[in-house]
Amino acid sequence: MSPMLAGHMPSLSRAYTAARLRLMRPVVRARGAALRLLRPRRTAEHNEALDQVPIIVLGCHRSGTSLLRRCLDSHSRIACPPETLFLEGLAATLEYPDADKGFAGIGLTTEVAAADLRGLIDRWMRQHAAREGKPRWADKSPGVLAYLDGLDRLLGPRVRYVAIVRDGMDVATSLGATEPRWWQLQPYLDAGGDPYLAAGRYWVERNEALHAFLDRHPERSHLLRYTDLVTQPEDTLKAVFASLREAWEPEVLDFNAHAHAPGLEDHHVSTTTRFEDNRGRHRRLPQPLQVQLWDLVRETMLRFGYGDRSYSIV
Repeated sequence: MSPMLAGHMPSLSRAYTAARLRLMRPVVRARGAALRLLRPRRTAEHNEALDQVPIIVLGCHRSGTSLLRRCLDSHSRIACPPETLFLEGLAATLEYPDADKGFAGIGLTTEVAAADLRGLIDRWMRQHAAREGKPRWADKSPGVLAYLDGLDRLLGPRVRYVAIVRDGMDVATSLGATEPRWWQLQPYLDAGGDPYLAAGRYWVERNEALHAFLDRHPERSHLLRYTDLVTQPEDTLKAVFASLREAWEPEVLDFNAHAHAPGLEDHHVSTTTRFEDNRGRHRRLPQPLQVQLWDLVRETMLRFGYGDRSYSIV
């Protein structure tokens, strides 16, 4: 791709997304409604022990968290809404350096405050799950990746994590093309350089933190790669649900046959009925920029089991 065309990618990408939403979302919704009439809904079976174990999806923006949440939400026992956002703010509060002093000023310890907040979160999320006719709740809010220790302190040791990681070059391409003025990228843009490289720095920082967190909590976490989810969805999702000790339900593969709560998520996932193999988006970028991106994300990608790549600039 020429540098000139690369510069127009943000506006082109937004126009394509808007057109796809207008055309495909009604079709996908109509198909789902028809299938729900034809297929009887599974009755959610209660499991008192598992019903008390929340599920948190971890993954940076544009890593497939919206797709994964729709798969989880398609299970008869799990309610996983779009991004709730409040977990991020509460987790950040518990990571604030003077949080202990702040709570002490009103006669609380941080542990007591966290337990109170945990009860409030559990009540809110259980209410949502009950409205969906399901006993177990899950959440996916990519912003929590910036406050993982605060999140774990907030939710306590019972929570189970499902983490998803995607090719850092593809994530950077997606964010750089569609969200160059996104506020979470601003610190990386302020450091200087191309928006794609800023997105690459964001990806590295978030996923290095994720890798370290998973290393600290291997018994409570499961990691999958986006590339495996879209190319081997059944095997990949069977492993996910096994890690959560939930029975396998083939219906989760038809993730948009189910009615999902609307809200904040990647809109693209609401316009498809299948797992789309859209790997390799970074190949749209000029090759010199690909080389720079790979140098930036290489070490982290190798850490997550991605193969090495070599580039030669012609």
